[in-house]
Amino acid sequence: MKNEFEDLREEDEEWGAAEPEDVLAQEGASSAIAEEKMEELKKALERKTREAEAEHDKYLRLYAEFDNYRKRIQRDLVDFRKYANEQFALELLTVVDHLGLALKHAAEGGDTVQGLREGVELVYKQLRDVLEKFGIKAFQAEGHPFDPSRHDAMMQAVTDEFPQNTVVQVMQEGYLYHDKVLRHAKVSVSKRPEAQQETAVKEAE
Repeated sequence: MKNEFEDLREEDEEWGAAEPEDVLAQEGASSAIAEEKMEELKKALERKTREAEAEHDKYLRLYAEFDNYRKRIQRDLVDFRKYANEQFALELLTVVDHLGLALKHAAEGGDTVQGLREGVELVYKQLRDVLEKFGIKAFQAEGHPFDPSRHDAMMQAVTDEFPQNTVVQVMQEGYLYHDKVLRHAKVSVSKRPEAQQETAVKEAE
């Protein structure tokens, strides 16, 4: 029986019997095939990588556009819900004004119109409550500094009881719709007497 050393010796002899050119040709062919396949795999990997990056960029752009659209729709919906009744509210203010005048005239008429006065007063209060329920409420103006973003100056009142440019009388109430000025208040604004104005100028100098 042959031992392991004899088997190895025979394999070496068979390998040594092959022509050197054949061995080199086989090795070269195998190496070329391996390099070609490696190059193909490398190109395929690069192509798939570029495709994946392009798809990822496309996904990011689409996601950003959708997110911006969703936020814009949410803002528009909030604004719509908040200000949908603005024109309705503005129309109702005329009714409030008329009811207020009716109350004033009823109060001036004395006890003979007590029932009318009480009825109009009840309607007036209910209407004001409805307006406040929908975010419409009058804001305080008398005694506050004149603010052109809230007040419309209809006249000036010369007085030394108030600081300069202070609202001394409200001729028509102003209203807020949530945090927005729905209607400016029509007001009379204080003006110092001439003598006090001259004194204030001299003190400033």
